[in-house]
Amino acid sequence: MNNYEKYQQVKKEAGATGALLLTLILFWTAAGFGLAGTQVEFLHLPLWVWASSLGVWVFAIVGVKALTHFVFRDMSLEDEEVTRHDK
Repeated sequence: MNNYEKYQQVKKEAGATGALLLTLILFWTAAGFGLAGTQVEFLHLPLWVWASSLGVWVFAIVGVKALTHFVFRDMSLEDEEVTRHDK
């Protein structure tokens, strides 16, 4: 993989991570404010507390697992062009 391909992969990974962050923020907002009017409680806490804290945490773990499986690639960060010239 040359430097340009590595750069493109890093851009892809950064974009996907940013998209996941935006999705998490939107989910947190929807879970927190969207469920604020419900009267459902669990362990004396309203449903919006559980959804906006634990729900986002679980959603983030699933999102990161998806990123590492589908988007991220294991690649060497060494500059291969320089190491070829040194040999």
